[in-house]
Amino acid sequence: MGFDLLNKLDVVVAICNRQTLAPFYSSSKFKAIIGECGEAIFNLFESKYQAFSREQVLAVNSQSPYAFTIELKDERMRKIIKITMSDYAEDQLMIVGQDITELKKLEYSLQSYASLMETQEKSLIKMAYTDSLTGIANRRAMFKRFNEYIQNQNNSKASIAVIDIDHFKQFNDDYGHEFGDYVLKYFAEKVTLALDNDCYFSRIGGEEFCVFSYTRNGAELTTLIDTVLDTIKCCEILTPENNITQLSFSAGIVEYTKQGTTLDELLSNADKALYFAKATGRGQVISFSTNLLAKHGAKPMPNFREIKR
Repeated sequence: MGFDLLNKLDVVVAICNRQTLAPFYSSSKFKAIIGECGEAIFNLFESKYQAFSREQVLAVNSQSPYAFTIELKDERMRKIIKITMSDYAEDQLMIVGQDITELKKLEYSLQSYASLMETQEKSLIKMAYTDSLTGIANRRAMFKRFNEYIQNQNNSKASIAVIDIDHFKQFNDDYGHEFGDYVLKYFAEKVTLALDNDCYFSRIGGEEFCVFSYTRNGAELTTLIDTVLDTIKCCEILTPENNITQLSFSAGIVEYTKQGTTLDELLSNADKALYFAKATGRGQVISFSTNLLAKHGAKPMPNFREIKR
């Protein structure tokens, strides 16, 4: 290829001395962007590319070209130039500079798009597993967490509490749904603060919440939920009519493997214990047992949702 033809290409090209980088030939674009003096060329590369060294230049051969990227200004425009040094003759190197500015812009755009998609995906996943009102985990998240737990064969004990706010319907009826929503958010916040890191807390529907303890048996979780109940009973809420009202809840406790091995089965039995807590006075924590049926007079145990809460 003739040197005159190189001037017409959209690249910067020079044939340089291997030792000094002094050009034997350089295209007009090379002179304009890179320079004409060997020392100036070396200093430019060194200032724009920190790892640049004379040793690496001397090591260039037909099997091992030397490539790096620098940023330059051309007519007040920032350009990204990929410099490739390759063996040309015994004491000469060919230096080719290719403008990859648009390629880098495209690469950056693709990276930004990928990052945006990743952020949106994470946001959608978070929305899918978060209760929009209270900000805690939702029912779907609880099932996901439980399934993750049972897949670990090393897990030896766990228990679940189903919690239902007492007389919640009255809050809605007396003060409206906006106040009811406030009560739910307030309740979720207070219970979250009262629980430790070994508990997974979720809202599984209406005024019904679930606590999944990874490390406690039924008796141990009962003790913890009793403590949480004492905390909630001490809370005071100001109604829209500037009256002070207090909160309470009822809870049913079940132990994993003893009262069920699937979450549906555990929640069903916890509901039965919760019904008993509601039916016998509210504001208490009841552990599920088979003799709950006997305590109920051998009548079929209804779902707690069938009674006034």
